[in-house]
Amino acid sequence: MQHAGRDRYASLVRTLQAGQELPWQPTRRGRRLAWHPIAGTLLRAIVIGVLLYVAVTAALGLWREGRVDTWSGPDAAVTSGQRLADCPLVGSVRDDVFPSWIRFDGRVYRLTDTIRPMGFETDPDFPATGYALGSMALFRVVNTPEGQSGSIVLVKLDTSAVGRVFRATPDCS
Repeated sequence: MQHAGRDRYASLVRTLQAGQELPWQPTRRGRRLAWHPIAGTLLRAIVIGVLLYVAVTAALGLWREGRVDTWSGPDAAVTSGQRLADCPLVGSVRDDVFPSWIRFDGRVYRLTDTIRPMGFETDPDFPATGYALGSMALFRVVNTPEGQSGSIVLVKLDTSAVGRVFRATPDCS
């Protein structure tokens, strides 16, 4: 670095190059983002997985909409489902676990947004009907005028301390 002048940087570069000129290599323009070799395959797999999930979820939803379940119990008179033909009130409240309607004692009951505390022990205010569907059980309500008249029933999951209220729908049969 004998030349201490205005161009000290050029002098430093020449010294580091040991007096040999390096050929100028233009930078390659093109992609700014370098992909990992497996990134494209991984991206395709993720897109296919999401599409499969959407398709299976839609198919299960359609299957659930058209299915009518028969509850186990003293007889096969109790049925339930998600959609009931000729009954527009049924299906106004949706739930992923509970059915939208239940046919019990010759009446159709529709799901409401209301819940009632029931506890886990047997309660004389909520006598069991003996009907069950998986982890759900059907109960009568005898501690209110609506329950005594049979216009509401409760459906309770075995893991929950509350029951969902189903209200009788006179327009549906």
